[in-house]
Amino acid sequence: MNTDERRLILDRGFERALETVLDAFLSEGFAINPVGAGDLHRPNSPGHERRYAMLDASLPELEFRPADEAAAPAVLGCRVSIFQLTGSCTLVTVENPIVRYPVLAALVPRVAERVERVLRALVRLGVLTAA
Repeated sequence: MNTDERRLILDRGFERALETVLDAFLSEGFAINPVGAGDLHRPNSPGHERRYAMLDASLPELEFRPADEAAAPAVLGCRVSIFQLTGSCTLVTVENPIVRYPVLAALVPRVAERVERVLRALVRLGVLTAA
């Protein structure tokens, strides 16, 4: 299993899944920053909307600003992607790139531990499948 990316299919609609994921990360102390959102469904084509949202989740105590304040801050966190599926199911992926670097991951284990707690909370709330 790829330990730097986890996937869950939540048994709930997009809005409710988005709210559930946000609540789970916020309760673990993560700061959430929106990256993007939209609809993958092409206008004027048959079918239903396929909304998505992408978020960055970071621990405020691990953020730092570079010497050049004009540059964007570097964040040691994870990328959360939420995709609307058919029916009332929503795919949630959580990518934690820091685990690719064992030395760095050892220095900031709080990110992986807290992401794991978030994922366990989501599993308890009604996951159809997890990988």
